[in-house]
Amino acid sequence: MFGTIAHARPKPGHEDQLTALLEEWRREIRPAIRGKFLSLNGHLAGQPDERIFVGLAEDEATYRMLAASPAQDAWFRKLMEHIEGEPRWEDVELEIVVDE
Repeated sequence: MFGTIAHARPKPGHEDQLTALLEEWRREIRPAIRGKFLSLNGHLAGQPDERIFVGLAEDEATYRMLAASPAQDAWFRKLMEHIEGEPRWEDVELEIVVDE
């Protein structure tokens, strides 16, 4: 899978708006992405004000199409209203294995 890990710091008092915005993404943008997509969000251990977002598409082409989409850009502009500065991005290629 190919995607990104983003590190961001929510503005004080914006946690609820950030959560609502993530739900909006799942509801409105995710259905337009073809194939499998893994999204995770949380925070650094012991640092709840340092949020981590992981988004992985089934391949790089799908990820790049999402990154170039006007809907994703509009959503990202809304995200910027609720975080301090630009997120720190790390593009990644990962294999996902879940053992029971």
